[in-house]
Amino acid sequence: MPNKTEVAVLGAGLAGLVAARELMAAGKQVTLLEARDRVGGRTWTVPFANTGLNVDLGAEWVIPTAHTAMVEELKRYHLPLEAPDGIKDLVNALPQHIHADYQSLLAWVDTDAARINPNNPDWYRTVEHLDQPFSDYLRVRCECDAAKDLLLADGFALHGADPDRYSTINMLHDVAAFGGTKEAFQADEQRIGGGAQALSLAIAKTLAGTIQVDWLAQRITQTPEGVEIAGPNGTLVAQALIIALPVNVMSSLTMDFPIDPAARRVIQEQHPGAAAKGWASISCPEPIHSSGWPNAVEVYSRKGTSMSAIATFAVADPSHDEALAKSWQSVRSRHPDLQWHNDFLSHDWVNDPLAQGTWLSAAPGQQEGWHQLADNPPPIIFAGGDISRRWYGWMEGAVTSGRDSAYRIRSYLEQTSVSPATG
Repeated sequence: MPNKTEVAVLGAGLAGLVAARELMAAGKQVTLLEARDRVGGRTWTVPFANTGLNVDLGAEWVIPTAHTAMVEELKRYHLPLEAPDGIKDLVNALPQHIHADYQSLLAWVDTDAARINPNNPDWYRTVEHLDQPFSDYLRVRCECDAAKDLLLADGFALHGADPDRYSTINMLHDVAAFGGTKEAFQADEQRIGGGAQALSLAIAKTLAGTIQVDWLAQRITQTPEGVEIAGPNGTLVAQALIIALPVNVMSSLTMDFPIDPAARRVIQEQHPGAAAKGWASISCPEPIHSSGWPNAVEVYSRKGTSMSAIATFAVADPSHDEALAKSWQSVRSRHPDLQWHNDFLSHDWVNDPLAQGTWLSAAPGQQEGWHQLADNPPPIIFAGGDISRRWYGWMEGAVTSGRDSAYRIRSYLEQTSVSPATG
């Protein structure tokens, strides 16, 4: 006989953990299934031994002025936020003619972003005429390659994807959510003391007995008796299910239940989010912060106990390893005075079968599908930072989507009106 539960939650990343916690607080019986041997999903903090630091291989940054749900969560578990090591003003150091062209591009983006109300679930409808690759958007608005490269680097920091593949309306949405390009590109970024995974671990401690790790789901079936989740470990039957997985892994699930055709299409297409992030050990007298395109798109350092750690990002093309190799070459050229200790650390999220990509950045023509996926009605609903209404791609979105999914499932179980997704 299969095991039974009132609510099953699939995925113990931030969204799944928050959803499980909120449902348990409402008196619901919850079983949280996680395919990995750890909680946290794409928040993963590991020791970088030679530096004496814990570093984040995945999500890292919180913007306190914008990410209010994250701030609430961190206060709840007494987790501090820490400012990064020194930040250099990269924009005002530009030559005057490049600075002018860059500011002109920002004005275009601000004007188009003003068409969006990020609090509206269907925000994308007001800018559907701009649903084109971001590189195409820039190409017709500026002839200065240096100015365009700077904005491509800004865009990558938000979307982690090839600008030939992600849609301009992603950029406009984030700018609208932050309140403008200045707020989006010069935000007060801070990291969680102890690492981003510290929040996931803190929530998990409150869920003792409800989390089953190493539990891989392969088939989900909706039947008159409930929702069946089946995998190598057996079958679990629930009255309702929250699927809180990275959307790029959903195509590996057999899903025998009704899904909007547009949502099913984007699950099969997947999204283009593919960032390579790497750490290296160095010695440097001053904090490092620089930007470039297309290699070593963002570079920053952290001071450790005996040496420092330096991070870099790039589009994982043609592969994670090749992208990082090119980026480390760019960092060496850009910062020739660094002393390298040749310790490197990274995780290939694109080839990780339980992620198959980094954070969501929709391709042109996909936004309707992600919208419909978030609105899938109970007893099976979707949650996660990938499909958050206002902060998709951010830890903030995972938290708000997790809270919202718990509220919607609770309404369904208590036979009250189930509202559309707002998280």
